Amino acid sequence: MPGIQVFLPKSQVVDGRDKPGHDERNRAMTGEICHHFMREGRLNCWISNDSLVPKTPKDRTEKSAHTGRRKTMIAHRSISFSGMALAASLLAAQHANAQELIFGSWTPAREYQNAQVMPDLFKTIEKETNGQIKWKLVPGGQLADGKTTFTAVKDGLIQGGLAVPTYVPNTVPALFIIYSTVIVGHNDVIATSAAAMETVYFNCPDCLDEVRKLNAVPLGGWTTPAYVLACREPVKSLADLKGKRVRATGGNAEMFKLAGAVPVGATLVEAVSLLQRGGLDCQHGIADWLRTFGYADFAKYVTDAPLGITGPAIGMFLNRDTWNKFTPEQKRLHMKQAAWMSAKMMIGNFIISEEQGLQTVIKDKGVQMIKPDADFEKVTSEYKKGERARNIEVGKNFGLKDPGAIIDAYEKNVEKWRKLSGTVGRDIDKLADLLDKEIYSKVDLSKL
Repeated sequence: MPGIQVFLPKSQVVDGRDKPGHDERNRAMTGEICHHFMREGRLNCWISNDSLVPKTPKDRTEKSAHTGRRKTMIAHRSISFSGMALAASLLAAQHANAQELIFGSWTPAREYQNAQVMPDLFKTIEKETNGQIKWKLVPGGQLADGKTTFTAVKDGLIQGGLAVPTYVPNTVPALFIIYSTVIVGHNDVIATSAAAMETVYFNCPDCLDEVRKLNAVPLGGWTTPAYVLACREPVKSLADLKGKRVRATGGNAEMFKLAGAVPVGATLVEAVSLLQRGGLDCQHGIADWLRTFGYADFAKYVTDAPLGITGPAIGMFLNRDTWNKFTPEQKRLHMKQAAWMSAKMMIGNFIISEEQGLQTVIKDKGVQMIKPDADFEKVTSEYKKGERARNIEVGKNFGLKDPGAIIDAYEKNVEKWRKLSGTVGRDIDKLADLLDKEIYSKVDLSKL
């Protein structure tokens, strides 16, 4: 089998090491080329820097003998960096034709979206496209974390991922304003999830514009059910909460600040080690995350008080270049599957698994439910008094012309969906059909 040696130019090597940033990306692309050709069984391949590549025929023979890389009857070839670019373009073309796409998720493999939703969604897409589009799930933050998912999708390093606006508020301020509007007074996750995405698609041009600037397309999404507080020590009153370091983002961060706590803007994954090391006192999130993220190993006390619904997370933040290569039928298929994905998360994760997860950690991890004092209700009530004015100010500081209109549309849509959510019960397919009928089928895919 012939061999190929792919190398980086000498200008990219400093003290025997590659420079960071784009040079690391070049090396990663080089590795991708090598792995592709070896996987195809076409030739052997290895990587080196051109400072190590011999310059003369004699040197090449001696160097190859020294490294043991030259084998009898094997012809070796080297590619310059410009040649590597050509090989990369050929490889990219092959990938594009095959439509083998990567969904890089930063949440753990056992988290509900990764374990129960995306595998079925990807199987459906592969089947419905007769194998023309194949998605591969890479979970656990192997390719990008919660913050870098936005740039990874933009640059095409991954073709899709889970996007949470509160991790990059200055990048997606309009989405951030929706996320910072905390819904209290009920725990209707179907109504809030549907309302959030209806707002994104039909009432928030700024939302779509900022996603376009990121070279992306938003497919599906959801809010969470009402968050609860899970702490290393019991918290039952405002006095107990004062000074506690709480993982919270968006409007929730302001809510805990007003209540006397210290908000910490960590991601869901970062919160695990922070709780373990004592860098956090409390995790603010849904009960099922105690199980799927492992918070229950360190946060044993859950204050039994709903602390508002927030969202949306964009379930499939899709690279726009990839989207543009889809046929109209393939785009519609992805949008319809986005409706199913959203429905599966709303009912499967945020209702059914939420109930099961809490009971599991109570039984298996010794988690205790703490009944709060009457004054704990002020955590949300005091925050809501000034929420709208604060969010409008934040939005204008980010450059939004009319953030109040976004807030009003979202809250109006919540009331609309409160009337519709009760018609589906816990039937995921029925909810998916309703979402598709009311929202996803109405999106103009040519203008998305």
